Amino acid sequence: MTKEQLLAIVEEVESNPVQLLVDTLNLLKNKEGFEQDLLTPGFIKEWMVSNILGHSCHKTKHGPDATSFDGTEHYEYLSCKEGGSFQLDRIHEGNLHRIERNNAFYFAQFNKEDGLKCQKIWKGDTEVVLAEAREKIGRMSESSKHIGFSEEWVSNNCEVVYPKPTTQEIVDNFNKQYESDKDQTITYEEWHRRRDELAKKLEKI
Repeated sequence: MTKEQLLAIVEEVESNPVQLLVDTLNLLKNKEGFEQDLLTPGFIKEWMVSNILGHSCHKTKHGPDATSFDGTEHYEYLSCKEGGSFQLDRIHEGNLHRIERNNAFYFAQFNKEDGLKCQKIWKGDTEVVLAEAREKIGRMSESSKHIGFSEEWVSNNCEVVYPKPTTQEIVDNFNKQYESDKDQTITYEEWHRRRDELAKKLEKI
């Protein structure tokens, strides 16, 4: 059934379709064991992103946004609409554990016209995000307690995981990383680690 077909049925049998649809979504939330309010800021998008990535979305508003299904890895989600920046709020030098506790960061970009349509997700290494956060915190004023990651920074420093990248996109990303690092000293071991990582990604295509 498509969303259009579902809406047509709801409108035909219900005088207040908005209430019925919201109540139904809230019922699903409760059935899946979530404790937070349906309209908790950011929750619905985090729920959507976790389903796309195959993660377990947090059941409360405390701690990381999501975990692996076995619970051994923690993930942070940042999202924005196309053209915006990914915001990390209430962050400062004294609570960087909010970054360090995560095994990876995921940056989800939503369509500019349709704010509920997730169109791209990047995965970032925690160490890379932490280094950028420290640099931004060092430059921000005392009154500012949030930092932003631009789409340009994310695309240059993170890996696209949704939609699933093509072979050419993986190779292009590897070459882009090589170009950005070629003037730096890279050990033989690091080069082979990256080469092996590229080979594993290509095997999954």
